[in-house]
Amino acid sequence: MSNALFSPTIPHFFQPLLPGFHLSIPLSFFKDYLKGQINCESAVLRSYGRTWSVKIRDRRFEDGWQDFARDHDLHVGDFLVFRYGGNMVFDVVVFDTSACQRQYPLLATQTQQPAKEIGKQHEKRTSTSVTLESPHFVSNLTLESMKSFRLNIPRKFARSNDLDRSCETVLVDEQGRSWMASIRLKDSDGQVYIGRGWRNICIGNSLGLKDCVKLELIGNGITPIFKLYKVASDSDAKKLPNCSGSNAVVQEDQPEF
Repeated sequence: MSNALFSPTIPHFFQPLLPGFHLSIPLSFFKDYLKGQINCESAVLRSYGRTWSVKIRDRRFEDGWQDFARDHDLHVGDFLVFRYGGNMVFDVVVFDTSACQRQYPLLATQTQQPAKEIGKQHEKRTSTSVTLESPHFVSNLTLESMKSFRLNIPRKFARSNDLDRSCETVLVDEQGRSWMASIRLKDSDGQVYIGRGWRNICIGNSLGLKDCVKLELIGNGITPIFKLYKVASDSDAKKLPNCSGSNAVVQEDQPEF
Protein backbone atom coordinates (compact mmCIF):
# COMPACT_ATOMS: atom_id res chain seq x y z
CA MET A 1 0.00 0.00 0.00
CA SER A 2 1.30 3.45 -0.89
CA ASN A 3 2.71 5.59 1.92
CA ALA A 4 0.69 8.45 0.47
CA LEU A 5 -2.44 6.88 1.90
CA PHE A 6 -1.17 7.70 5.40
CA SER A 7 0.20 11.15 4.69
CA PRO A 8 -0.83 13.72 7.35
CA THR A 9 -2.16 15.90 4.53
CA ILE A 10 -4.82 13.28 3.71
CA PRO A 11 -7.72 13.22 6.20
CA HIS A 12 -8.41 9.91 7.93
CA PHE A 13 -10.67 8.68 10.69
CA PHE A 14 -11.12 5.28 12.28
CA GLN A 15 -14.10 3.67 13.98
CA PRO A 16 -14.61 0.33 15.74
CA LEU A 17 -17.62 -1.69 14.68
CA LEU A 18 -20.18 -1.84 17.50
CA PRO A 19 -23.09 -4.22 18.15
CA GLY A 20 -25.83 -3.55 15.63
CA PHE A 21 -23.26 -2.94 12.86
CA HIS A 22 -23.91 0.81 12.87
CA LEU A 23 -21.12 3.23 11.99
CA SER A 24 -21.01 7.04 11.99
CA ILE A 25 -18.63 9.70 10.73
CA PRO A 26 -17.11 11.48 13.78
CA LEU A 27 -18.62 14.92 14.37
CA SER A 28 -15.25 16.71 14.33
CA PHE A 29 -14.29 15.06 11.02
CA PHE A 30 -17.68 15.95 9.53
CA LYS A 31 -17.34 19.61 10.55
CA ASP A 32 -13.70 19.97 9.46
CA TYR A 33 -13.81 18.17 6.11
CA LEU A 34 -17.38 17.57 4.94
CA LYS A 35 -19.42 20.56 6.06
CA GLY A 36 -18.79 22.46 2.83
CA GLN A 37 -19.71 19.59 0.54
CA ILE A 38 -22.61 20.27 -1.81
CA ASN A 39 -23.91 16.73 -1.37
CA CYS A 40 -23.05 15.06 1.92
CA GLU A 41 -26.13 12.82 2.02
CA SER A 42 -24.41 10.01 0.14
CA ALA A 43 -20.89 8.63 -0.12
CA VAL A 44 -18.85 6.10 -2.08
CA LEU A 45 -16.75 3.51 -0.22
CA ARG A 46 -13.84 1.97 -2.13
CA SER A 47 -12.02 -1.26 -1.33
CA TYR A 48 -9.89 -3.55 -3.51
CA GLY A 49 -11.00 -1.87 -6.72
CA ARG A 50 -14.72 -2.11 -5.96
CA THR A 51 -17.13 0.60 -4.85
CA TRP A 52 -20.24 0.71 -2.67
CA SER A 53 -22.74 3.59 -2.63
CA VAL A 54 -24.16 4.39 0.80
CA LYS A 55 -26.60 6.97 2.13
CA ILE A 56 -25.66 9.21 5.07
CA ARG A 57 -28.24 10.35 7.61
CA ASP A 58 -27.16 12.33 10.68
CA ARG A 59 -23.55 11.31 9.88
CA ARG A 60 -24.47 7.61 10.01
CA PHE A 61 -23.96 5.20 7.10
CA GLU A 62 -27.32 3.62 6.26
CA ASP A 63 -28.69 2.42 2.89
CA GLY A 64 -25.91 0.46 1.20
CA TRP A 65 -23.84 0.04 4.38
CA GLN A 66 -25.21 -3.44 5.02
CA ASP A 67 -23.97 -4.51 1.59
CA PHE A 68 -20.46 -3.25 2.39
CA ALA A 69 -20.51 -4.97 5.81
CA ARG A 70 -21.72 -8.22 4.25
CA ASP A 71 -19.17 -8.23 1.43
CA HIS A 72 -16.32 -7.61 3.91
CA ASP A 73 -17.61 -10.16 6.45
CA LEU A 74 -17.42 -7.54 9.20
CA HIS A 75 -17.66 -8.55 12.85
CA VAL A 76 -18.19 -6.61 16.07
CA GLY A 77 -14.78 -5.38 17.21
CA ASP A 78 -13.32 -4.85 13.75
CA PHE A 79 -11.55 -1.52 13.16
CA LEU A 80 -12.22 0.42 9.97
CA VAL A 81 -9.92 3.18 8.73
CA PHE A 82 -11.48 5.67 6.30
CA ARG A 83 -9.20 7.72 4.06
CA TYR A 84 -11.03 10.69 2.54
CA GLY A 85 -10.25 11.32 -1.12
CA GLY A 86 -12.62 14.24 -1.66
CA ASN A 87 -16.08 14.45 -3.24
CA MET A 88 -17.51 12.11 -0.56
CA VAL A 89 -15.29 9.20 -1.65
CA PHE A 90 -13.60 7.11 1.07
CA ASP A 91 -10.99 4.37 0.77
CA VAL A 92 -11.62 1.83 3.52
CA VAL A 93 -9.15 -0.53 5.22
CA VAL A 94 -10.38 -3.19 7.67
CA PHE A 95 -8.42 -4.40 10.72
CA ASP A 96 -9.60 -7.31 12.83
CA THR A 97 -9.23 -7.75 16.60
CA SER A 98 -5.67 -9.06 16.19
CA ALA A 99 -4.78 -5.49 15.08
CA CYS A 100 -3.76 -6.83 11.64
CA GLN A 101 -5.18 -5.67 8.32
CA ARG A 102 -7.70 -8.12 6.94
CA GLN A 103 -6.96 -9.22 3.40
CA TYR A 104 -9.61 -9.77 0.70
CA PRO A 105 -7.68 -11.26 -2.24
CA LEU A 106 -10.82 -12.54 -3.95
CA LEU A 107 -13.08 -9.58 -3.30
CA ALA A 108 -12.74 -8.10 -6.78
CA THR A 109 -13.16 -11.39 -8.65
CA GLN A 110 -15.17 -13.74 -6.44
CA THR A 111 -18.57 -14.98 -7.52
CA GLN A 112 -20.99 -13.71 -4.93
CA GLN A 113 -23.57 -15.89 -3.23
CA PRO A 114 -27.23 -15.18 -3.97
CA ALA A 115 -28.23 -11.99 -2.18
CA LYS A 116 -30.96 -13.78 -0.23
CA GLU A 117 -28.53 -16.33 1.24
CA ILE A 118 -25.93 -13.70 2.18
CA GLY A 119 -28.64 -11.55 3.75
CA LYS A 120 -29.76 -14.48 5.92
CA GLN A 121 -26.19 -15.08 7.13
CA HIS A 122 -25.64 -11.43 7.96
CA GLU A 123 -29.03 -11.12 9.67
CA LYS A 124 -28.22 -14.13 11.85
CA ARG A 125 -24.82 -12.73 12.86
CA THR A 126 -26.23 -9.27 13.56
CA SER A 127 -29.12 -10.49 15.69
CA THR A 128 -26.78 -12.70 17.72
CA SER A 129 -24.42 -9.84 18.47
CA VAL A 130 -27.30 -7.66 19.65
CA THR A 131 -29.11 -10.12 21.84
CA LEU A 132 -26.12 -11.50 23.73
CA GLU A 133 -25.56 -9.63 26.98
CA SER A 134 -22.16 -7.95 27.19
CA PRO A 135 -20.12 -8.03 30.41
CA HIS A 136 -19.78 -4.66 32.12
CA PHE A 137 -18.97 -2.94 35.39
CA VAL A 138 -20.03 0.26 37.12
CA SER A 139 -17.61 2.62 38.86
CA ASN A 140 -17.95 5.77 40.97
CA LEU A 141 -15.13 8.23 40.26
CA THR A 142 -13.28 8.99 43.50
CA LEU A 143 -10.78 11.67 44.47
CA GLU A 144 -7.94 9.18 44.14
CA SER A 145 -8.99 8.06 40.65
CA MET A 146 -9.37 11.67 39.47
CA LYS A 147 -5.96 12.68 40.85
CA SER A 148 -4.18 9.78 39.18
CA PHE A 149 -6.34 9.76 36.02
CA ARG A 150 -6.66 5.99 36.35
CA LEU A 151 -9.73 3.81 36.52
CA ASN A 152 -9.45 0.49 38.33
CA ILE A 153 -11.08 -2.52 36.70
CA PRO A 154 -12.60 -4.89 39.31
CA ARG A 155 -10.34 -7.91 39.81
CA LYS A 156 -13.22 -10.36 39.37
CA PHE A 157 -14.27 -8.66 36.11
CA ALA A 158 -10.68 -8.61 34.81
CA ARG A 159 -10.09 -12.29 35.58
CA SER A 160 -13.38 -13.53 34.13
CA ASN A 161 -12.87 -11.57 30.89
CA ASP A 162 -9.14 -12.21 30.35
CA LEU A 163 -8.23 -8.58 31.05
CA ASP A 164 -5.60 -9.24 33.72
CA ARG A 165 -2.87 -8.24 31.27
CA SER A 166 -1.26 -5.13 29.80
CA CYS A 167 -2.62 -4.12 26.40
CA GLU A 168 -4.13 -1.29 24.39
CA THR A 169 -7.88 -0.66 24.50
CA VAL A 170 -10.50 1.52 22.79
CA LEU A 171 -13.30 3.32 24.59
CA VAL A 172 -16.33 4.53 22.64
CA ASP A 173 -18.72 7.04 24.23
CA GLU A 174 -22.46 7.43 23.70
CA GLN A 175 -21.86 9.90 20.84
CA GLY A 176 -19.76 7.35 18.97
CA ARG A 177 -16.44 9.11 19.62
CA SER A 178 -13.41 6.85 20.15
CA TRP A 179 -10.35 7.12 22.38
CA MET A 180 -7.27 4.94 22.56
CA ALA A 181 -6.16 4.04 26.09
CA SER A 182 -4.01 1.47 27.86
CA ILE A 183 -4.85 -1.33 30.26
CA ARG A 184 -2.08 -2.01 32.77
CA LEU A 185 -1.48 -4.75 35.33
CA LYS A 186 0.31 -3.81 38.56
CA ASP A 187 2.79 -6.54 39.45
CA SER A 188 2.79 -5.52 43.10
CA ASP A 189 -0.85 -6.34 43.87
CA GLY A 190 -2.39 -7.64 40.64
CA GLN A 191 -4.67 -4.62 40.21
CA VAL A 192 -5.74 -3.95 36.62
CA TYR A 193 -6.53 -0.39 35.58
CA ILE A 194 -7.11 1.88 32.60
CA GLY A 195 -4.20 4.31 32.60
CA ARG A 196 -2.83 6.33 29.70
CA GLY A 197 -5.68 7.87 27.77
CA TRP A 198 -8.18 7.91 30.64
CA ARG A 199 -7.48 11.62 31.29
CA ASN A 200 -8.52 12.54 27.74
CA ILE A 201 -11.65 10.42 28.10
CA CYS A 202 -12.60 12.22 31.32
CA ILE A 203 -12.06 15.62 29.75
CA GLY A 204 -13.88 14.71 26.54
CA ASN A 205 -16.93 13.46 28.46
CA SER A 206 -16.86 16.10 31.23
CA LEU A 207 -16.37 13.45 33.90
CA GLY A 208 -15.65 14.67 37.40
CA LEU A 209 -15.53 13.71 41.05
CA LYS A 210 -18.41 11.46 42.18
CA ASP A 211 -19.63 10.87 38.63
CA CYS A 212 -20.70 7.30 37.94
CA VAL A 213 -19.77 5.47 34.74
CA LYS A 214 -20.68 2.13 33.21
CA LEU A 215 -18.11 0.39 31.00
CA GLU A 216 -19.51 -2.34 28.75
CA LEU A 217 -17.04 -4.75 27.14
CA ILE A 218 -18.32 -4.97 23.56
CA GLY A 219 -15.20 -6.44 21.96
CA ASN A 220 -12.65 -8.67 23.66
CA GLY A 221 -9.86 -9.49 21.25
CA ILE A 222 -6.20 -8.51 21.44
CA THR A 223 -7.44 -4.91 21.66
CA PRO A 224 -10.52 -4.83 23.96
CA ILE A 225 -13.28 -2.33 23.17
CA PHE A 226 -15.44 -0.69 25.86
CA LYS A 227 -18.64 1.33 25.46
CA LEU A 228 -18.70 4.16 28.03
CA TYR A 229 -21.93 5.42 29.60
CA LYS A 230 -22.16 8.32 32.04
CA VAL A 231 -24.86 7.69 34.66
CA ALA A 232 -26.02 9.47 37.79
CA SER A 233 -25.79 6.46 40.11
CA ASP A 234 -25.41 2.69 40.27
CA SER A 235 -29.20 2.30 40.21
CA ASP A 236 -29.46 4.41 37.03
CA ALA A 237 -26.84 2.19 35.38
CA LYS A 238 -29.19 -0.78 35.77
CA LYS A 239 -31.69 0.98 33.51
CA LEU A 240 -29.23 0.97 30.60
CA PRO A 241 -29.24 -1.80 27.98
CA ASN A 242 -27.44 -5.01 29.05
CA CYS A 243 -27.15 -3.84 32.63
CA SER A 244 -28.78 -6.70 34.48
CA GLY A 245 -27.87 -10.28 35.20
CA SER A 246 -24.70 -12.10 36.19
CA ASN A 247 -22.45 -10.07 33.89
CA ALA A 248 -22.95 -6.88 35.91
CA VAL A 249 -20.11 -6.02 38.31
CA VAL A 250 -20.09 -2.99 40.59
CA GLN A 251 -16.66 -1.46 41.04
CA GLU A 252 -15.12 -1.64 44.48
CA ASP A 253 -13.75 1.53 46.11
CA GLN A 254 -10.70 2.90 44.37
CA PRO A 255 -7.53 2.48 46.46
CA GLU A 256 -4.86 5.15 46.53
CA PHE A 257 -2.00 4.76 44.06
